[in-house]
Amino acid sequence: MKKTIILAATIFLCFVSVGQAQFLGQLGPAPTLNPGQASAGAYLGVYEDAFSVFGQFRYGIARYFDLGLKMGMIRWSPGYGESKTGLTVGGDVKYWFMEQGAGDPLDVSVAVASEYLDVSDFSIFTLGGNVIASYRIEYAEGRSVTPYGRLNIRWERDHFPNSPVVGEEGSWSDDEMDVALTMGAEMKLASDLNLVGELQIDDNVGFIVGLSYSIF
Repeated sequence: MKKTIILAATIFLCFVSVGQAQFLGQLGPAPTLNPGQASAGAYLGVYEDAFSVFGQFRYGIARYFDLGLKMGMIRWSPGYGESKTGLTVGGDVKYWFMEQGAGDPLDVSVAVASEYLDVSDFSIFTLGGNVIASYRIEYAEGRSVTPYGRLNIRWERDHFPNSPVVGEEGSWSDDEMDVALTMGAEMKLASDLNLVGELQIDDNVGFIVGLSYSIF
């Protein structure tokens, strides 16, 4: 009987950990902002087990390098008990090394990114790398649409201050490697305004839509 309970608890914990993911998305194609340029965006994310509202600030720090900071609120259903509301934050540094405008077939960049989610009895911390590829299609003067894709490989830690398994006490953590794919498109509505939509194929599948605006 004891072995059966332990086995059931282990399976349950594995099932819970499978439901985790990154939530803040890619939010744009491969090219980086020029040095000194900045943009801000507002986004809505709908996932299998969560709902989020968040913003992003991006800044060009050097030629072919920019960084992004993201922060927002998330309503998350952990698969046990009631839904929880919490905070999610993230950041990345991106390097653009293949340029469509310079004769390369695609725009391609790489990034190092981290994300943290915290609700009342659960947290996720991730750290990993991205490869982003995109292709800009101009369909009118000053107007374009840019399909893009991102491959994300990351280390993830899920932490429960209080174990969700009935009869268990104390905290519990789980480390794993994960791979995810994001597919999206950015549409230029005006010289300083873009519409973004993307599908995240992760442990927790989701869709993100939002607007980004060039500040300066």
